[in-house]
Amino acid sequence: MNDLLQEIKMLQGVLGVFVYTEQTGIVVSDVPPSFREPALVRMGQFAQVFFSNRVALQQRFTSFELKNDESLLLLKKIDDVAFLVTICEPTVSMPLVNMTTSMLLAELRAAVVVVGKDRPVAPAPPAASKPAPVAAPPVPPPTPSAPVAPAQASAGPPASVDVDKLLNEGPFAAIARKMEDAMSRAIGPVGGMVVRDCVEKWVEGGAPAKNRFNELLGLLIKEIGDAALEDEFRKEVGSLFK
Repeated sequence: MNDLLQEIKMLQGVLGVFVYTEQTGIVVSDVPPSFREPALVRMGQFAQVFFSNRVALQQRFTSFELKNDESLLLLKKIDDVAFLVTICEPTVSMPLVNMTTSMLLAELRAAVVVVGKDRPVAPAPPAASKPAPVAAPPVPPPTPSAPVAPAQASAGPPASVDVDKLLNEGPFAAIARKMEDAMSRAIGPVGGMVVRDCVEKWVEGGAPAKNRFNELLGLLIKEIGDAALEDEFRKEVGSLFK
């Protein structure tokens, strides 16, 4: 399978390429050393989620492009469980990359099947023996309980927040752009989508207030998965959370 990836990598403007499956993670890759595995895994997970959503299945999408200022990501569906991710410079000739990857899909599909067969299957754990039945202790008669006070009326759920409006309008929009840029440098082209996911989780816990910025920073840091990149991310966005 490596030779197939090399055919893609040799194209001008292609920075790296890899194959991802849910079961194995990164099956094979041809990327520069600066591309950390946690970032690659995140890209692969995004490809899996995208091609598995209802709309993509209904429309039978097999390819998707994602572009930011620093790179262009081409996702290809090899089969239902395997995905090809090609990372390119923004100025790459996408028709050429699309044509080359499409021509190699059949061979990649066969190679993924072979790799899956070659991987050893872990033996199933031995069945646990059933413990001997234990007699249940006698149940004491019920004792009268004190009357229960009526429940206090709870406050209603927090008002829903329009995440798209929050990210694109008002004072938080400028902060969001800086977070997206920093996250893209840390984990690659899916950085903007990761920020959006984290903001969605953040507003589920309460109103988007400045005194809760540290909670958002914690959610973002968890998505990086590399200590050095996490430190760099903190340096870039730390002033935004003060």
